[in-house]
Order: sequence, then structure tokens, then C-alpha cells
Amino acid sequence: MKTPISTLVPVTARDVARELNLSQPTVSRILSGDVRHRASEETRKRVWETAERLGYRPNAVARSLRHGRTNVIGIHTNHKYDVRNDFLGTIVGALQCACGAYHLDLMLHNSLGSPAETLFDKLRDGRIDGLILHVGTDDPLFEILGTSPLPVVTVADSLPNLPAVMCDDASGMEQLLELLWQRGHRNFAFLAPHIQLPSVERRKKAFESELKRRKVPAHARRVISINYEQASSALEELQQNSPVAVCCWNDRTAYNLLRECLQRGIRVPREIAVTGFDGFRDDQLPARELVTVNCPWENVAEKALEKLVELIDLRQKKQMPPAPEEIRLPVTILDGDTI
Repeated sequence: MKTPISTLVPVTARDVARELNLSQPTVSRILSGDVRHRASEETRKRVWETAERLGYRPNAVARSLRHGRTNVIGIHTNHKYDVRNDFLGTIVGALQCACGAYHLDLMLHNSLGSPAETLFDKLRDGRIDGLILHVGTDDPLFEILGTSPLPVVTVADSLPNLPAVMCDDASGMEQLLELLWQRGHRNFAFLAPHIQLPSVERRKKAFESELKRRKVPAHARRVISINYEQASSALEELQQNSPVAVCCWNDRTAYNLLRECLQRGIRVPREIAVTGFDGFRDDQLPARELVTVNCPWENVAEKALEKLVELIDLRQKKQMPPAPEEIRLPVTILDGDTI
């Protein structure tokens, strides 16, 4: 018997071939699972037994080149938050769990300071099979991806020419306004970020159309632009028109507004009623339970991955993908004490 190869050095098909005095192409094809190769069952058995004894492990890169898949998907966002953010952390966590059922790994892409062309080169260099995307309409990357063969599914925010999985933003806002109306509120404000996000635009549109339908005058259905999630700049205007029911574009904005009210002695909900949109509870404000639209973000991530795997399979089979569709998941209201 020949001397075993050191386990500190990766064992290759060449090592297995040398051990058995066989040709490397024969061993490589057997180890790759090529059943069409003319090799006896006895030879196949010897190759696999020797490979196992020597500690042979398939090279992942070579295998991905051979099969055209890496079994890795990426997730990319251009928003200035990380996985500690409630929304992104929930999406990433749900994707990690869902990837297990498909035997996939998840790669998180960072976009800070990189131009769209550079990011695109990284995304199409073969390291990932497909991409979960969360960017705004002002990001040039989505236009490049929309015309590329890389399978892409967007979450939360729909983009032209790309399939999307999101929550029913319009229905959520309508349900929220119905609850506020039932509680007696007749003066409303919507806090929207200065950046354009399709999901927020849908919520804002539903806010305006629903209140118009209820014949609420323009001065009692204001839309106030804020710097992303910083609600402090809107407080002066809100106080001048109190009592007012505030619909925040997301939960983090709502919690920031609640903290500002607490620090300034503004009574919630008597002077300012506060609502959010996400469905997250903040353990740092245990005394208040935010009224919010409860979005099934875990289900959004799972459905997006399911759709992405479908597109990856179609691409590998060289089949045309279906026309991009928008999948909207239903939402509910999470009641609390802030209205």
C-alpha cells in the first residue's frame, strides 16, 4: 500500500489516479458522477473507496464551472443600513433559513461607495446564481440588471422589468386609516422619506386617495417630507396642527417620533397619535405598543427565494423566464396604545 497523502494538502483526482495507477481523466469523470463514461463497476468502486480513504473532497469552484451553478445566491441593497436594521435583518434571517431547504448559501453584497458598473461586474462574475434585490428607482444598478441574464427578484419595492415580492402597501394604509377613522381621528399627516421608494409611493397614494374618498379637506391630510427616518424635523408642524394622527412610512420612523414626543413632553395619543408600517415591536420602548401595519416580511423573503430558484432553474435549462410579475402578500393591523 502506498503512503497516505497528508491531510494538510487537498487531495485531488490526480492523487487518486496515481494511487490506483489509473488515468486522471478516468478518475475525474468517475468522481464527477459521469455515468456515461465507460468504466466497470469494479473500477468505479475502487475509485470511490480510494477517494474516501485519502480524504478527497470535490473542488467547489471546479464543480460550479462544470455544472454551471455555484449554489450561492446574493442579496444586495443600496440603502444605508446593515443587518441590525429591523427590516433588512428580518429579510436576511428569513433568507438564511429558507436557503437551507434548497442547499444554498447566502452572500451579502456591500454597495457603499461603489459605482453601479463596478457592482454589476461583481454580481455577474459567476460567484452567485441569482440575486435578491432591494433598491430604489433612482439606483442605476436596477436598469443594468433589468437587461442582464442574471436571475433577479426584488423584495418590498417593485422595479420595472423585474419580478417582485412585496406586501400589499395600499391595503395596509387603507386598513390603518379605517382604524384611525373608527377611533375618531379627522386630522392626518403622512411622514415620507425624501428618497423615492415604490412601496412608500404606494402608501402615500393610498393615504391621499382614501382620505379624499372620505372627503377630508387638504389641510387635514398633509404629506410631510423628512430625512429618511428622522422625524424630529416634522414635530413643529405636527404640533401646530394637533391633535393629529400621524402615519409614518415605516416603524423605525414611528419609534423615533415616539421618543421625540416623550422627550418633549408631547402627549401620545392625545396630541399626536402615532402609527407605523412594518409590524416590528421595539423592546426599548416597553411602555408603548405601536399601532402598525403587520407585514409578513419572512414570507416575502421565502416567496422571493422560491421565485429566484425557479428563474435559476429555467436559466440552466436555457428556457425563457415568464414575464415579470408582482406578488403582493396580504397584511393585517397590529393594534396598540399609540392612537
